Formats: sequence, C-alpha cells, structure tokens
Amino acid sequence: MNRPLKILMISHFPKSRTYPRSHVIAKHLVQRGHNVSLMVLSNNRRTGIRETKWDEVRMIETPDLFWGPLRTGWDLWGVLNRINYLRKDHSSYDLIHCFETRPATVFPTLFYRNSHDIPVITDWNDWWGHGGIIDEFRPIWYRKLFGGVETYFEEAFRSRFEGLTVISRALKQRGISLGIPPDHICHLPGGSLPEEFPYRTVEECRSHVGISLSDPVLGYSSVNKHVEMKFCMDVLSIIVEKYPNTKLLITGKPNKSITEMAKSYNLADNLFLTGYVPFEELAWYLGCANFFILPFPEKTYNIGRWPNKIGEYLSVGRPIVSNPTGDVKTLLEDHKVGILAEWIPEDFARKSIELIENPNIVKQYGEEARKLAITKYDWKNLAQVLEDFYFRVLNGTLKRN
Repeated sequence: MNRPLKILMISHFPKSRTYPRSHVIAKHLVQRGHNVSLMVLSNNRRTGIRETKWDEVRMIETPDLFWGPLRTGWDLWGVLNRINYLRKDHSSYDLIHCFETRPATVFPTLFYRNSHDIPVITDWNDWWGHGGIIDEFRPIWYRKLFGGVETYFEEAFRSRFEGLTVISRALKQRGISLGIPPDHICHLPGGSLPEEFPYRTVEECRSHVGISLSDPVLGYSSVNKHVEMKFCMDVLSIIVEKYPNTKLLITGKPNKSITEMAKSYNLADNLFLTGYVPFEELAWYLGCANFFILPFPEKTYNIGRWPNKIGEYLSVGRPIVSNPTGDVKTLLEDHKVGILAEWIPEDFARKSIELIENPNIVKQYGEEARKLAITKYDWKNLAQVLEDFYFRVLNGTLKRN
C-alpha cells in the first residue's frame, strides 16, 4: 500500500447485514488501513441524516421518501439531502467510488467532484436497462415508462469519469463500447468470505441443522429472488425417479408459488425450505448440501452479471452444477469446481446424478472450490486488486478522459 486513502463511497443500497457489494468492499479497504465513508440509504428514514459505524466504516444514512423495495436511488428528495450533506462535509477525500449511476449516486458525485476536482470511479454490478433486469423482473408498464430512463442513467455517465469497476467481463466490454479505454476498467467479480463461511463437513452441518445424512441434498441459496424455479422442479423430478429421497434445500424467504409448484410436481416432501436464516447460521445450512445447483440460462441479464452466491458456494467447499453462460461458464471451464450442463432439465439432472453417484469427485471439486475461495476470490485479495487500481488512477498512470 502506498499510503492510506480517504475514500467516499456513494451507494443506492440501504444499510444491511447481507453484505451488498459496496459494504463488503468498504469493510475490506478499512482492514487494509484506508479511511472509508460509505453513503447509503436509510432503511426507513424520510428525513434527517444519521452517521454510524459499521465494521469501522463510517456509514452515512440518508433519507428517501419511498418505502421498501422502492428505495432504490430514484428519489430526488434523497438526492438533495445528499448534496446538502456533502456541501458541508470537509473530509478532504482522495477519490469517490460511485456504486451504480442512479440519481441518488451520480448527482451527489458530480456535485462533489465539480467542487473538489478529485477522481471518480463508478461501479457496474448488473445489467440494469434494456435486455437486463428491467426486462426480466419488472412489469410491462414499468418497462415502458422507465426502460429508457434506466438505460440512460446506466450508460450516460460512465465515460465522464476516471475509472470503472465491473463485476463481469460482459460489462467490461459494454464499457469499452461506450468509449472507456480498457486500462481504465478494473474487472472486480463478486468475492468470497471464507472466514464468515468456513468449511465444514456435510456430517457436521447436517448434525447441527437436523437433516438426515443418508439423503442426497442439492442446495439453492437466495435471500428473496428464487428464479428459474420451474427448471429446478423439472430437474428435481427427474432425479427423484432414481433417488426418491433427494432433497432440494432452498434458503431465504421463498414465494408461496414455490410450495404450490412443488405440490403440482408431487415434490413437496423433497423440499427443505429453511426460511430466513441469520447470517451467522447460513454457512451451517449451506454446508448441508452435497453440491449446489445454479440454473443460469443464456440471457443478457445473466451474461452481464456474476451471482454473488458463488462466493458462498466456493467458501463452504461444495461443487456447482450450472450452465455455460457468461462468467459462470468461464469459472467452471477454468477451475474444477463443478460441472456445466445444457439448458435442458434432462442434461442438468444427468450431471447432478453423476455427482450423487461419485462422492470422490464431489470431494475433489469441493476441495478445489474451497482453495479458490481462500485465494483468487477472497475479498481480502480482491480489495488489494481494487487498491492497486485506485493508486493507478491517483498517480496518473491512467489519464483523465
């Protein structure tokens, strides 16, 4: 490390214990000796700004007039509160790292940059606009009204700043297509937390949770977005024809439609729904799985992203069965941590059965997964990659656009 930096991070995510990308990056930069202030949305405030400490990160919680899932960085009242706060902030930051470029992040960033002339790096962690999240998970009326706006804010500001961090190679190429020089872009995939998600044997985890040791268990982790569930049921229905006691362990708060779907497939007894699991307990539940399934069809949304759950899967030392899409394809081709299957239930089930019937291969893949989690993908190591990028920007190695 050249010297400690004072870094302002501006995010549209709320303060959370589920480790959003901005939070975990801030935490590990502080561990490396830097001073980080992270501006986030308050979980419920509509007025007033509160400063707190979280893992030695200075948290600046700003208000928003919206509520629940609508608090996503589009509220102009929140923008004004952030700008007013930064107008009075005399912290003398070295740089700003802006997480996504929605109004609540990019306008305060532009204000502070214009008045202090410091470099700015934006982070791009999903394909939000046309072809991406808005087309996959938003209702038609929302797409028609806001699709153009979402895409505009996603793309219009990237090339104005000194650097870009991206979660996937596809977003790097998209940045290049916007005119950003390749050396101004740092590929920073989602990382792993091997200390928070330690390796434990299947026997240890199932004894702790209370799951039969004899049943094959497939894992699927999510907080609330349980996508591609029909495909999972199609796969599971094929597997249980040969192994009737197979369980699909699903973490998080699944929609009621999942249980209804399982009943329609006659698979209700083959589901193990954990419900919400405290962060401290999550590794125990994930460790109950023999391996994880990650249905990942070749859609623009998937090509442009990196599922953060991969870091958890690698950390607990279990293989992954997935599809040859985006950076997941590259991961499973470059490292022996799982198997790629075609996007048809029969092949996905066949590859899963291969793992059920070959525990030695599961063990080998699991050991490689854990090794990868504590080396290449450990957030501690990725934080150093980011730190090096910061200093290249600050030291003039990368010229301003």
